[in-house]
Amino acid sequence: MSRSTNYTLTCPCGEVFNSQIYEYVNVSTDPQLQYTVLAGLLNVSSCPACGRRSAISRPFIYSDSAHKLLAYVYPRNDVPEEARLMILDKLSDVYTSIVGESEGHSNNGNGRENDSAQDAVYLSDLAQEIPPLQVVFGTDQLHILINAVLSQEERLGRIALNTYSRDSAERGQFLHIARKLAREMQCQIEVEDLTDEFTIWMYGSRRQIGAIMRELAAR
Repeated sequence: MSRSTNYTLTCPCGEVFNSQIYEYVNVSTDPQLQYTVLAGLLNVSSCPACGRRSAISRPFIYSDSAHKLLAYVYPRNDVPEEARLMILDKLSDVYTSIVGESEGHSNNGNGRENDSAQDAVYLSDLAQEIPPLQVVFGTDQLHILINAVLSQEERLGRIALNTYSRDSAERGQFLHIARKLAREMQCQIEVEDLTDEFTIWMYGSRRQIGAIMRELAAR
């Protein structure tokens, strides 16, 4: 399953809040996270006070066993060549260690003296036949890898649901309904809370979004 950590963040406006930051994304167990990644919303936090959004530039592992895709993702693509080589060397050691343990049916995780020990723990949860590890610099490159293995119907789709009501109770009820629908359809949502308009973006596969659109049209 996917793993995340709660981080305490401080917004420039002074608000202090907690945010869920993913370090391991397993779309086999959490399929909705695939569309969180494709929508550019993974590890993006919004200040509850002022609404300011900020991306947390933290590396994470992306696993999709159904499509044999395993990637270590470094969010920034402007990493100097020397730093890239260091990251690649460390991950090569981790991957070799994990594959060796998997083939030997060993659960012993001691003796890994490198900065990617936590990543090794995550990788050890994968199936015995581990796909080749790809190292990606920049989430745009990850999007390319994901779309390359998805069918047209599985690729990212989105729909906007909005209301012009300024009543906070009505907006809250609208959001409650959208969240319930998103859970049922395994979609993700993003909220744009403006004074004159309240918009909920819903992200999922084109097949899922198409089903939602047909359901709404029928009403």
